[in-house]
Order: sequence, then C-alpha cells, then structure tokens
Amino acid sequence: MTTTSGLRLGVIGAGTIAEFHVAAARQSAGQVKVTAVCDVRAEAAEKLAAEAGARVFTDHRSMIDAGGLDAVVITVPHALHAPITLDAAAAGLHVLVEKPIATTREDALRMIEACRAAGVVFAVGHVLRFVPMLRAAAGFLASGELGQVVVASERRTADYGDPSRPRWFLDPGMAGGGIVLNVGTHSIDKLQMLVGSPIVEVTAHVAGPAGESVETEAVALARHADGTRSTISVTGTGLPFTDEAEIVCGEGALRISRGEGVWSFRGGVATQVAAPGSGEMATAFAAQLADFARACAARTAPEVTAEYALSVLDVALAVYDSARLGSTVTVKGQS
Repeated sequence: MTTTSGLRLGVIGAGTIAEFHVAAARQSAGQVKVTAVCDVRAEAAEKLAAEAGARVFTDHRSMIDAGGLDAVVITVPHALHAPITLDAAAAGLHVLVEKPIATTREDALRMIEACRAAGVVFAVGHVLRFVPMLRAAAGFLASGELGQVVVASERRTADYGDPSRPRWFLDPGMAGGGIVLNVGTHSIDKLQMLVGSPIVEVTAHVAGPAGESVETEAVALARHADGTRSTISVTGTGLPFTDEAEIVCGEGALRISRGEGVWSFRGGVATQVAAPGSGEMATAFAAQLADFARACAARTAPEVTAEYALSVLDVALAVYDSARLGSTVTVKGQS
C-alpha cells in the first residue's frame, strides 16, 4: 500500500536506465521515494543507493523480504524480467518493468496473470510514450490535419557492438535476441503510437556479423490493423546515430527526428510542429514514473499496460519468425 509519504520504491538493477529512474524519483516532489537498490554487483548498488539515500541489497528476494516497499522498478537483463516480476507480485508489490516485457510470450502471460491475481499494478517501461516531442507528433497526426495515414517508416541506427554496452546484450540467453528485441521494440512502439493502429503482420529479415550470436541488423515490412503499411529498419553496425520516422498522410507528411524535432510538410510548406527539447529522456522518465505512482495510488491502469507491451513483444517475435521462415507472419494475438 502506498503511504502518505509517497510510493516507496525498490530499484532492481543498478545500470544506466536505473539512474534515470532514480533521477525521476528525485523530481517527483516526494511522490516517489527510492528506499532500496539491488544489484548483484555490490559496487553498482552501493553507488546508486548513495545517490538516493537508500538501503543496499545484492539479492532481490532479500530486498523484498526486508519489507518497507510498495513497488519495484525492474531494470535487469531481459530473461530475468519474468522471475523477478513473479516474486514481486507474490509479495504484493506493484511492478514497473523495463521493456521488453519478457523474452517469450509464455513468460509475459505468466507475469500478467500473476500481477492480476495479486491485485497489483503492472506497468512496462515503453518510455517513448512519454517523450514530449513524440506525444506532440502523435497528437498532431490524431488531429487529422494531414488526413489519414497512408504509409510510415521508422529508422534507427546504433553501434550495437559498443564496448560500453553490457555484455549480456550479446547473449541470446539473457537478452532473448539482439537489436530487434532491444532497439526494435522502441521502433515497433513508436510506429503503433504514431499510426494509431497495431501491427498485425510482418515480413522481415535479420542479419549479423560473423561470430556474433545475436542479430545486429533487421528490416521489416509491417501491415497495421487499419491497412496502413510501415517499414522498420534498425541497424547496429557502423553507421552514425539516426532516430527518425516519416509518416505520409493523404494531405501531407510528418517527419520526426531526434535532432531536428517534428516537421509537417504540406503543399510545399514546411512547418515545425515541435522543437527537440533538451533533456527529453529525463522528462519522459519523470512522466512515466509519475504515471506509475498515480496508478499505484488509485489502483488503476497505467498508461502503458502489460497487455500493450505484450503486443509489442508479439511483433518483435513475429519479426524473428518471419526471418527464420522466409515468409510473411501474422502477429500472435492479432489473428
């Protein structure tokens, strides 16, 4: 139960993303208080806990058993999302787990059912939903000013083999996959958000350099439930950083770029809809945590539900299935 002093939060996993969550709690004006930090790497847990004034643990079960928590944020390797969520739900704790919700559909369903049975809030950290620039773009498209969406494209590049990236990202057992499950789930979420319709079918191809055990490249053609076609391209080998989407509508088009903001193009006229803001990811994490705290206090659904997160996972898994089979695949849950 959330106390009058705010949501007492335990952070499980003390990596870079956990730092965003701790910073978001500091911005919450007492709405959320990080009271415990857990990581199997004691030094990492101690460092992050010192920033939050929190207790330190190296085992999540010990942290849960120690009490004094209302909820947990889970920022650990993907394959560990399910067992830790199940342990938290069994203890009656609300859960905010980083995306992807899980590495398999079966694990995701187990997590959803466990949280439902325990009566706890279950949110998933598809944080792009809270980025001000993307919210502005989605709102502009939903207004209908440019007409109906016709086609859309989403493109992201990253150095997936960056030595600073934790090594578990390249371990298929822990990560569940490569760039599709890690970066591509952002692209899937963004397209579903901007098009306003779920992806129901994909035709895809994945690849990776010799010697790597996970894919670093992926392309996919997707069909949305409303008939819109979209493309996804995520690449992790060598190209400069890019994060952009283009949405072509019946009466114009919209371009969303991490560096340039949101621009509409209509009748030969370019108009800026939203400028790129400084610290947008920090703002997004703060808004996401505020939404989670609100849901926990009211025992209502968060903005990003586990059921929605399952739809994103289903598309990512369909990309893998399509690449393996060499054919078009219907997304599970959408048939």
